[in-house]
Amino acid sequence: MAGLGARDPESAPTNPATDRFTLFGPWRAAALVAFLLLVVPLSTLLKGQMPEPDDYLRLQQVRDLLAGQNWFDSRQYRMNPPFGADIHWVRLVDIPIAAFILVFRLFLDERLAETCALVAVPLFQFAVVIALLRALMRELGQTPQEVVLAVVLVPLMPLLLFSFMPLRIDHHGWQAISVLAMVWLMLRGSYRDALIGGVLAAALIWISVEGVPMVAIIAGIYALRYVSGKRREHEAFLLGLALAGPGLYLGLRPLSAIGESYCDMMSWPHFLAFALSASVVAASRFFPGQDDARLRFAALLPAPLLAAPALLVPLGVCAISPMAVLDPLLRDNWFHYLLESAPVWRQIPSAAGMMVGGVIVLLVGIKVVYRRFGATDMRGPWLELTLATLGAALIASLVLRAGVTLQLLLLPFSAAIVHLLLPRARALRAVLPRVLATVGCFVIATPAIPSAVFKLFDSYSSYTLVEHPLLGREGNCDIGLLNQLAPAMMFNSIDLGAEVVARTPHSVVMGGYHRNQAKMIEVIRAFSGPLDQAHAVIAVNNADYLVTCSASADLAAYANMGEGNLADRIFARDVPGWLVPVETGNPALRLYRVMPLAQQSPIPEAGNPAPRR
Repeated sequence: MAGLGARDPESAPTNPATDRFTLFGPWRAAALVAFLLLVVPLSTLLKGQMPEPDDYLRLQQVRDLLAGQNWFDSRQYRMNPPFGADIHWVRLVDIPIAAFILVFRLFLDERLAETCALVAVPLFQFAVVIALLRALMRELGQTPQEVVLAVVLVPLMPLLLFSFMPLRIDHHGWQAISVLAMVWLMLRGSYRDALIGGVLAAALIWISVEGVPMVAIIAGIYALRYVSGKRREHEAFLLGLALAGPGLYLGLRPLSAIGESYCDMMSWPHFLAFALSASVVAASRFFPGQDDARLRFAALLPAPLLAAPALLVPLGVCAISPMAVLDPLLRDNWFHYLLESAPVWRQIPSAAGMMVGGVIVLLVGIKVVYRRFGATDMRGPWLELTLATLGAALIASLVLRAGVTLQLLLLPFSAAIVHLLLPRARALRAVLPRVLATVGCFVIATPAIPSAVFKLFDSYSSYTLVEHPLLGREGNCDIGLLNQLAPAMMFNSIDLGAEVVARTPHSVVMGGYHRNQAKMIEVIRAFSGPLDQAHAVIAVNNADYLVTCSASADLAAYANMGEGNLADRIFARDVPGWLVPVETGNPALRLYRVMPLAQQSPIPEAGNPAPRR
C-alpha cells in the first residue's frame, strides 16, 4: 500500500519552458499586492497609529531591548512601575524588528528608522509567504499561473490583508508562516525535511503555545503516513520538536527558570511530553507486526497516552487553554469581549460569515482539485494539505485569529478554483459580461463576499461587542496628544495601556496581559465599583492622571457593570471632584488630573452601584 503522500520526494514537476515565468511571475504579482498593502494603511502610518495593542507593545519591547534591557527579561517596566508587567513573550519575534531598525538607523534618524522598520517587517513576512507558497504549490503540481493567481487572491482574504499590512508586527503573522513552512516541508516528504519541520514546530510553540493544536494536527498527518504506508517521517518530526524545544530554551530563557512551568509558554512539561512522544515512536521500530496497519496504529497509541499526563499533571486544565484559569471578573468583563479570541458562534456576523465562507471555498476547492489530481501521483500531497487545512478550519472556528493560518492554506484551493473558471469567463465575447465574470472568478474563490454581505448585520447582532449608548459618539482618540504633558503615571482603561506606553513617555497602571490578573482586576474594580473605592485604588497606584476614551470598549464594559460607577460618570461627563478635567482638544480623549486623597472635593454618597439592567 503506497500510503499518504507516496510520490518520490524529489519528483516535483518541472517545465524548463516556464521557469522564467515561474520565477518572476509571482513576484510581479507580489509587488502589486505589496503596493496595495502599503496604500491601505497610509493614513494610520503617517499618524503612527498601529492596528492593535500587541503591535504597540511589541514595538516598545524592541525599543527597550535596543536600549539595553536584558535579552531574557521581557517584563514591561512602564506598566505597573517599578515592578513591571509580566509579559509571556520571548524575544524570537523581536529579532527581525530589531534588525531592521538597526539597519535603518545607519542612515536615518531614530523615529524614521522605526517607521521604515514597521513597514519593512510585514512586507518581509509577505515576501516569505510568497516564497513558501510558490514552493508549496510546486509540490502540489500546480502551474506557475496558479501561483500568480494565489498571490493576487491575497487581498481578497480579509485576515491576510490585515495581517501583512505595514505596522502589523505582532506574532500572529509569524505563526501562520511557520505552519505554511511546516506543511511545505511535510509535502516534500523526506526524513530531513520532517526533522526541519519539527524544529519549526518548536519555534512556533515558542512564539505562542496557541500553535500546539496545529503542531498536533501535522504530527497526526505524519502518523497517518506511517499507518497507511510504513513511512517513518513522523519519527524525524517529533525528534526535531523534542530536541529544538529545550534547544531554543537556551537562547530564549534564562537557565535559572528551567524548573518553572507555564501554561502560556513552553516549559519543562512540554519538553517532557515531546520527549516521551519522540521516544515512543522511535521505539515502535522494534514493536512486532510492523507489516500490519492495525499493529502500526497500536504502536503509536502510547505516545499521546504518555504525553497527555506529562502536560496535564503539572499544568492542570490551563495546559488546554491558559485562559481557563482567568479570574471570573476578568473572564466576563475583559476576555469575553476580545473578538480575536472568540469562537465562530460568538463572532460578529461579518467575521462569522468570513469563517463559514472560507470553509465553503475549501469544500469547493477540494472537489475541484480531486477531479483534477485524484488519479495522479499528486493525490497524496493534496490529501495531506486537505487534512491540514481542515484542521486549521477547526481551530479557526474556535479562535478567530487562527483564521490567518486557514486563509494561507486555503490559497492553493482558491487558485485551483480560479484556474478552472477563469478561461470560461475570458471566453465570453461581450465585454461587460467578460469583465464581470472575470472579477467574479476571483471573488467567489475567497471569503470576501460572505464577509461583506454579513457586515450589514454587524450592528444588530453580536455576542462579543460591548454596547453602550454613548460608546464611540465622539469619534476616536488621539493618544499622541498626551505628549503635551511631562512624563507622568497614568491610570488607564486596560485597552489603552500598550498604546500609551509606545506613543508617549508616560507609564501606565496596566495593559491587557493576562499574567497580571491582580492589577487588571484593580483597574476594573476602580472603574466599575463605588467612587470612594475608585479613588483609593487610583491613589494607591500613585497616578497623576486618569486617561481613557469614550470610544473604548473596555470603558463601556466597565460602565455596564453598575449604574453611577466611575466609568458611567466619565461617559456622562459628571466626574467626582477629585478628578479635574484636562482639555486636550480631542472630545473622545478623557484626561483628568487626579487630586490627592487629602485634597479631594466632597464625594457624593456611594454605596454599591446598582447593576445596570
